[in-house]
Amino acid sequence: MKRKILITGGFGKIAQYFVKNFWHKYEITIADIVIKDFSYPESVKVVKADLTDLEVCKNLCIGIDTIIHLAGIANPDSSFDKVLSANIIASKNIFEAAAQANCKRLIYASSAQTIEGYSEDIQINKNMPVRPKNFYGVSKCFGEALGAYYAFQENISVICLRIGAYEFPSDFSEMNARDLSAFLHPDDCNQLLDKCIETKDLKYEILNAISNNRYKRLDITETIEKVGYTPKANAFDLFKLKVE
Repeated sequence: MKRKILITGGFGKIAQYFVKNFWHKYEITIADIVIKDFSYPESVKVVKADLTDLEVCKNLCIGIDTIIHLAGIANPDSSFDKVLSANIIASKNIFEAAAQANCKRLIYASSAQTIEGYSEDIQINKNMPVRPKNFYGVSKCFGEALGAYYAFQENISVICLRIGAYEFPSDFSEMNARDLSAFLHPDDCNQLLDKCIETKDLKYEILNAISNNRYKRLDITETIEKVGYTPKANAFDLFKLKVE
């Protein structure tokens, strides 16, 4: 029997690309507040949902094994009022609904913005204190703390992925070495999400999610060790950037 997966933020680019490659492996439901003009396979269930409504979240989570929570505002310039509903209240609701529905695992899309306040010449590992530079990063720190609460107090397996600069090579725009140090290739992201779904015996983890770039803003050692992540892309080779 196929594992039942709920993906929030289902019309975002991360969700679309994951479903495109894994719709045959999992029984997938996607939820989003806006239904866009994008053709998913018929086997994929599409639900319009406002995650700030707890009852909506409860209905979404019934019978679900694993949730990939991608929904939310991803703009670093967002005000606190904007991230409050989309990133904080909605995340609390989806965690609560997952707990009540006895879902086995919740994969939370955190962000490299949780540590963006550190100097650019420092490589970050997950054991360093969070240091957000904006309210978007603050909201993701909240999500990681929320995940720890639900993992240890409500007995859900939670994996928080600090996602870097997710971008398709065909959409490449001019970026400097600092930008490329946080690059996450969509194929590497897909592989990581799949491994986070399938890896057993994880209670609570914060894992850095970038590709195998020559210079890495985030240390991916634990990501490799914990879930067997094997990133292929190196942004500095892929985009042929010369670094002196």
